[in-house]
Amino acid sequence: MPTLSPAARLYSQARRNLLPRHERLVAVAGRWQHEYLAHLGIRPEVTLRCGEVAHDAALDISERALARVHPGLSAPALLSVVRLPEWRPAQVLRPDSRLVLVADGIEYAGNLGTLIRTADAAGADGLVLTNATCRLTHPKVFEASRGTVLTLPVLTYDSVARARRDLTAAGFTTYVADPAAAVDYLAVDYGPGKAAIVVGSEGSGVAAEWRTPDLTRVSIPMRGRADSLNVAASASVLLFDARARMR
Repeated sequence: MPTLSPAARLYSQARRNLLPRHERLVAVAGRWQHEYLAHLGIRPEVTLRCGEVAHDAALDISERALARVHPGLSAPALLSVVRLPEWRPAQVLRPDSRLVLVADGIEYAGNLGTLIRTADAAGADGLVLTNATCRLTHPKVFEASRGTVLTLPVLTYDSVARARRDLTAAGFTTYVADPAAAVDYLAVDYGPGKAAIVVGSEGSGVAAEWRTPDLTRVSIPMRGRADSLNVAASASVLLFDARARMR
């Protein structure tokens, strides 16, 4: 079996999410993804093409190589590896920032991507990740976020304590989504302040470090038989409401 080129091997590793986290490389494939990259003016690390695909900077690969690096995809195909931006707290938790989403312990790539897309749509200033299980570089994150993982500022913290410290120092009041909370989310008075809305993992909710008495816990009343919403749906309700009432 012929050896893959370094560019094709890099794509294969990125698609399988095998590269080190610190490299921040994500595999993207398909027409709309590349149109979005072009719209943003982002130049991929490498681009591969198989078949008749218009792209001046792409490296040609055979159909056999395509089957190895991306099983199930057929020619014509366009594949790239893109580096995600790296953000610092000072760039996200700025004096003029008003609203951030905090996602704790998110396990599934589809949910993480949808949270990013939701935060972007609601006009949030950024996303803060704590106890992260899923990688930002998972290809499904890119797909579910519709590419907004490239533009929405995302901070990843190795501890809840550090995230809480930075949010407090930046003047944010934190509201924790909890289905068991007595405070209805519609009863929250955001006033002219800065809000950080925390949502938790799909299974156990937020970590204990977010369930302290000094933080306001809010619930979304369930009118039917379900006891809770999907994490991305909960974030959507809370973010759009907060944004609307902060104006």
